[in-house]
Amino acid sequence: MKLFTRVLIILLSAGLIATLVYFKSSDTPKISSLVGKKQPAVNVGITVATMKNIDRKIILSGSLLAYREAELHTEASGKVVNFNLPEGQLVKQGTLLVKINDADLQAQLLKNTEQIRHAEEIESRQKALLSRGGSSREEYEAALNSLNLAKADKELILANIAKTEVRAPFDGIIGLKYITIGAYVTPSTKVVSIIQPDPMKLECSIPEKYASFMKKGNTLTFLTRGSTKRYNATIYAVDPRIDFSTRTIAVRADVANSKGALTSGSFVEIELPIGDSHLGLMVPTEAIIPDIKGQKVFIVKNGKAEPRPIVTGVRTENELEIIQGISAGDTVITTGILLLKPNSPVVIR
Repeated sequence: MKLFTRVLIILLSAGLIATLVYFKSSDTPKISSLVGKKQPAVNVGITVATMKNIDRKIILSGSLLAYREAELHTEASGKVVNFNLPEGQLVKQGTLLVKINDADLQAQLLKNTEQIRHAEEIESRQKALLSRGGSSREEYEAALNSLNLAKADKELILANIAKTEVRAPFDGIIGLKYITIGAYVTPSTKVVSIIQPDPMKLECSIPEKYASFMKKGNTLTFLTRGSTKRYNATIYAVDPRIDFSTRTIAVRADVANSKGALTSGSFVEIELPIGDSHLGLMVPTEAIIPDIKGQKVFIVKNGKAEPRPIVTGVRTENELEIIQGISAGDTVITTGILLLKPNSPVVIR
């Protein structure tokens, strides 16, 4: 029995060893084939780095603001009995836009008018009597005081009536209305907005190192999103302090908008000249790759992608100046970049 057990163990061990040897020998060609397999080529688009005459300028982001803008509210609570809110239309300063029911105040005004008339008669009579010695100075002054109090009451009533009216604070364009006839409004109710569209204000923030280029009276050139037309703006104010968190300085400029082509709130790109024009090595901005150590580009060398760390200079609308890292004539990869690794084989489209 012991002999049988030993023979069985020997046979099982031999079978296990044979199985392991078989699988190991069958895996070897697969592994070797993977190691020897070539990396597939990546289809890429390219451009040739060339020297160009470029203006020394930087591109900044900014916004257009209405020269004057107001959100209108009533000063009194009540029911709207009349309104004149032509949405999108120009109104003159002082135009009555909204009227709230003021019947009670009108009644008070009528009563006060009679009080003033009566007080004037008494004051006039007391004045005549005083001149003839038929009345005392105290009686006349009491009559005059009553008249003055009645006139003061009138001013208070008129002030309260004015609070039931919403008038245009300046010449401007009416925005969208938020009320209608019969609505009950309070001072917290937004009635309408109004803006003065001409001129407009351009507002932007510039890095502190370029602060010397921002002077009152200087001209800025800008474009609106989706348009190639350039507009000019004249700087009228520069913030005297630097923002600690962003290290930038706020700047505002006047923009003529007599034709109404510009809209308040629009995003704009501002071109700020920072020196004379010069020759520079330019590549498309899409070729630039952010890197932990800075920025880099891939160039094609011997059919492979070679990464090159770069130092950049002036940025234009579509290109970036390369100060260090590549040379004129280098073939720079512009598309297919995300698929590239160092020494990846490439195929130029």
